[in-house]
Parts: sequence; structure tokens; C-alpha cells
Amino acid sequence: MRKVKQNDFTVRRAAPADVPTLDQAIARIDEETEFLAKPGEYLRRWAPGFAERLKELNAKGTGAYLIAVAGGEIIGFLGAYAGPVARTRGVIYIAHVGVRERWRGRGVGAALFAAIEDWTRAQGAWRLDLRVDTKNGRGLALYKKRGLAVEGRIVDGACREGVWCDHFLMAKALRPLGEPAWEPLELGSGEGAREAVTFRRLRAEDAALLRAFQRTLLGETPFLLAQPQDVADEAAMAKALAEGVKEPGRFDLVAVAGHGDGERIVGHANAEREAGIRMQHNAYASTHVLRDHWRRGIGRRLAAEVENLGAGATPAPPHRPPPGAQHPRAALRDGMGLPAGAGFAALRGDRGAGRGSGKVGEIFVGWAKRF
Repeated sequence: MRKVKQNDFTVRRAAPADVPTLDQAIARIDEETEFLAKPGEYLRRWAPGFAERLKELNAKGTGAYLIAVAGGEIIGFLGAYAGPVARTRGVIYIAHVGVRERWRGRGVGAALFAAIEDWTRAQGAWRLDLRVDTKNGRGLALYKKRGLAVEGRIVDGACREGVWCDHFLMAKALRPLGEPAWEPLELGSGEGAREAVTFRRLRAEDAALLRAFQRTLLGETPFLLAQPQDVADEAAMAKALAEGVKEPGRFDLVAVAGHGDGERIVGHANAEREAGIRMQHNAYASTHVLRDHWRRGIGRRLAAEVENLGAGATPAPPHRPPPGAQHPRAALRDGMGLPAGAGFAALRGDRGAGRGSGKVGEIFVGWAKRF
């Protein structure tokens, strides 16, 4: 990406060597706004290891951090990431953006957004997404000026100084998608298995079992966002599990059939609390069950355990990102532990957020439930 020279500043892509200065700029901007991390939080929680993460991000092309520089000082930044799986790689999520207070209203934010849009188009991506506080008037004005539109609302998305605040989900399509829409898919009943099932916490040594479960799940359900080829190899999964089971605010429960060497995972529920202090009341959760074990109450039991965890830990809502369902929604909901009338409401559905097999599907951003 080329440098963009404005009258008073330059916008360019950040390099690992910029990280010490960028860390301090982010920390100062946090002190100048109520809409980002709490003062001091970034340096404690996210700054450690940022240079290594940025190096990997730049090398793999899975995202970009842009900086606006004036007189050797970083006066603004924007961090964006591509979707984590092949079908969502063309969706770029703008996760982190800020401008020094004395530079606001001078075109810095607009220049950062123009630059990330150029980078996004150069990657062949088709969509920009972001999330913003509904009370962030300056940010909303900028995003709308850059062509982003409100597509949904997250109720009580953050807690600022003891006050619950809603968030908007905003997006911009960068090019029309010419692929045809997926036709409705008939899943069938999914019934058949009768073997006994037990429930337990996921363990670090379950990497092979979890990998087999994920590959089976993704192979039999074609409209999930991930595909079998997106599943990590056993060594990478073992490393992720060893780190994940130690994380505070993370919960994994599995439904297991068989025993001993014949044991296999047939259902999995996961919940992870948001890292940021202002959003730690949010837990992102998912529940999946293999189709031959549908309609046995496994999904409901897994989902209930996740809800019990959330209700016991905090009075605020977890958000449940769905498995990228298109049609039939009711079959997916019933089979995977998302019962009608259980208090979950769709946050948003739109066309074009995911692609697979040359088709475009409608994607729910999530279901949400307040405790």
C-alpha cells in the first residue's frame, strides 16, 4: 500500500518498528475518548506482543494497521481484519480506530478510512464492517459520509461509566456480488443415533476428538461459514486448546458418545467473554450437534449450560453468533440448540457477507439474549 500524503500529515501502513510509538498513541487516545478502551487498559491487556502480531498480520495479509503521522507523531490509527475463514475472507472488519483530540475534524479519520478502503479493494474483498456506539456522533457522521449504513443494533453493547449503551452494526458493500443466491436446503430429520451420551468439560488432550468432530460437522452441514479445510491440524488445535482452557471467561462443554478408545464428541458448546472491560458483560457463544444426534435434547442441554454460566456470572446479555445459517432456519435452530421462544432474537441478516461454492448466502450476525 502506498503512502497517502495530506496537507499536514501522511497515512501509511504500520510496521513492527512503529509499535512502541503506536502503543503510546493508542493509550493517549484512550484517555481522550469514552468510546474506546478504559485509560490504561490497552497497555495492560493488548500492547504485550503487539509487534509480533502485527508482523504476522502484515506477512499473511490477513489485516492491516494504518497510521496517520504528522511531524513524526502518530496522530491517528485504524486496525482492520479479514474474516477468519475462506467464506468470510472478503469481509473486512474495522475493529480499532482513533484520532488524537486536537486533530479531530481535520480529515484524519476520513483519510484513514479512504486508505483502508483502498487496501480492502486491493485484497479483492467485497465488504467493510464495523461496530459503533450509538452515542458516538462524530464517529457516526464519519462512517455515514464514507458510505457505511446501519444494518443492526446491539442492545446494551457496552457499559460506559455505569451506563448501558447500545451499539450499531454498520457496513458498506464495495462491489456487487454477481453470484447466484443459494437455494433453500433441506436437511432431513437428522435422527438415528441412540447411544448413550455424557457431558463434560473440554480438556486440553481432546484435540484429535475435537478436530474429528469439527470436520464431520462442517462436512455434513454445507451452509456453515467454516468448511472442513478451515479446520486446524491436530498440532495447532492442541496448542490452541492448551491455551484456551486456561483462559478466564472461556467455557467449553462437550457431549461425548462411546468410551475409551471409541469415545467421540457429538456436540460442543463454547462461550467466550469479551476481553474489553467495557464489554465484559458480552459472551459470544455457539452450540453445535452432529446431525445423527439431533432431536435428542443434546443441543438444548449444551445451550442451557452456557446460559446458566452467563446468568450466574453477570446480569447482562451474551451474544450468540450463529453458524452462518441460510435456509431452513427453523431446522438449524431446532437441531443445534436454538429453540424458538427461548428469548434469542436475530440481530441482523443480510446478503453478501459470505460466499461458498460460487453462491451467496444470507448471514445472521447473531442471536442475542438478555439475562
